[in-house]
Amino acid sequence: MSRRDTLAQVELVEDDEPVPPERDPARRPRNRRWLLAVPVVAALLVGVQLVTDARDRAADARVAALPGAVDPLGEDLEVRWRADQAAAPSMFGPVRDQMLHGPVTGPDGAQTYDAVDLRTGELAWSTPLTGPDGRLVEPRTSPTTTCGPWGDPGTDPERVVCLVTDGYQRHSAEGLDESAAPTRSRLVVLDVTDGSVLADHPGPLATSVAVLPGLAATATLDDDQHLVVVANDPLTGEELWRYRGTDPAGGPMEANVTWTSGVGGMVVLSGLPGGPVMLSASGERVETGPDVRSWGTTSQGWFLTERPDPDGGAPVQRVYRPGAAPLEVLGRLLERRVDDGSVPGLEVSTGARTYGWDGRTGDQLWDADVVATPGWHDSVLVLDGTVYLSATGAVVALDARTGETRWTAPRLEGAYWGDLLTDGPHLLLVEMPQDAVGTGFVTALDRRTGTFVRRMKVPAGFPAVVAVGRSLVATNGERVVSLG
Repeated sequence: MSRRDTLAQVELVEDDEPVPPERDPARRPRNRRWLLAVPVVAALLVGVQLVTDARDRAADARVAALPGAVDPLGEDLEVRWRADQAAAPSMFGPVRDQMLHGPVTGPDGAQTYDAVDLRTGELAWSTPLTGPDGRLVEPRTSPTTTCGPWGDPGTDPERVVCLVTDGYQRHSAEGLDESAAPTRSRLVVLDVTDGSVLADHPGPLATSVAVLPGLAATATLDDDQHLVVVANDPLTGEELWRYRGTDPAGGPMEANVTWTSGVGGMVVLSGLPGGPVMLSASGERVETGPDVRSWGTTSQGWFLTERPDPDGGAPVQRVYRPGAAPLEVLGRLLERRVDDGSVPGLEVSTGARTYGWDGRTGDQLWDADVVATPGWHDSVLVLDGTVYLSATGAVVALDARTGETRWTAPRLEGAYWGDLLTDGPHLLLVEMPQDAVGTGFVTALDRRTGTFVRRMKVPAGFPAVVAVGRSLVATNGERVVSLG
C-alpha cells in the first residue's frame, strides 16, 4: 500500500552573519569551572611540594648541625689528606672546633701536645711537654704521659690536663716486655684553643690521671700497699681531698693494667685485682654492687658495670652518668651518637631484643624484635622521633616512642661491622669486614625512607674507618687518611 506525504513550501533566507547554535546554559558554568580548576590544583600541588621540600631541607640542615653528625661525602670516597699515625694524636682523642688533640712522641723521643686540623691534616699548634728521650725512640715504646679533657660533660673541652712523666712501656707481639716507672712528673694545664700553658705543677709518681671539672686525681700505693687517691686543683695545685683504701690493694698497680680515669662524674680505677674502685667527685667510695663481672666506658664519658641477669636472660648493665642516678638496662647500652632531643630521656640497649628506656625514671618503654650488630661504637641515632640502628642483615628504623618498625633496608651480605652515621639527609652505614680482609664500603640511604642512594668503596689497605669530629678517618695502624 502506497503512502503519500504532504509537502509544504519553505522559504530560505540568506544571512551574512550566521548565528552559532545555542548551547545549553546549564553546562557552560560547569565546563568553565573545570577548566579553571586544572591549573589551580596543579599550582597547589607544586606549592605543597615546595613547602615540603623546604621543610625537609630545613630539617636536614638542623640534623647536619648536631654534635656527632659528619660532613657530606662526595659521590666517591676520595683521600683528602694523609698522615703518619705515630706523628698524629690518637683518633679517639678530644675534638674541639674540628681540631683533634692529643700527646705525640716525636722521632727524637720529645713529647708534645698537638692539635691537628681535621679539615686539612695540617698541624694547627704544638706545645712542648718534655725534651728528647732516647728510650722512647725504640720500636713499640710509648710514654706513660696521659691527658684528659677538662670540661662539662657533653661539651667540647676548653682545657686539657696532662700528667707528664718520664715513665714508659715497651711492647712486643706477645705483650708487655718492659716498663719503667716514672721518676718525675708534672701536672700541666693547657688551653686547647691555642695550646698556651695555664698551669704547671710538680705531680705524683703515677701513670694516669682522672680529670673532672675542677679536679685532677691520681692514684698510688703507699708503703703498706694501700690505695691512695689524691685530688688536686689543676690550676693552683692545691690538694682538694685524699682517699686511702681500708685494705691492701692485693697486688701491684701496673702501668699497663691499672688505669685512673674521670668517667660518669667519678674517679674510677680499673684493673685492680679486686675489681674497679669508684670514688665520687668529693672523694667518697661508690659501691659497684654485687656480682660485677666486667666494666667499661663510653665515648660519652659514662661508666658501665655488667652483671648476670638472675633470671638467666641478657646481662644487666648499670650505667653511671654525671649528674644523674645510675640506670640499669638489659643487654648492652647503645650510645646516642646523634640525638636531636625529639624523645627526651630515651636510652636504648640491645641483647636478645632491643629495648627503649626512660633514662630519667629507669622504666622500660618498649622492646623490639631486633638485635643491633656491633661496630667500632655500639650506637644509635635518635632523630625526629625515630631510632636508627644497624641490625643483623638490615638497617632498621624504629618508632622511638613505641619501638614499632617503620622501615628496614638490606645490608651487605657477609660478616661486616656496621657503624651508622648521618650527614643530615642521609644515613651513612660504614661496613668493614670483620676479618680486616677484603673491601669496606660506606652506603648512603635516604634518612626518611631507607631508600638506597649510593655505595662508596673504602680505599684498599685500611681496615678501620671511624668518625672523628665531623670527618671520616681511616687507619691501618701506620697511616691515617681523611675521606670525603
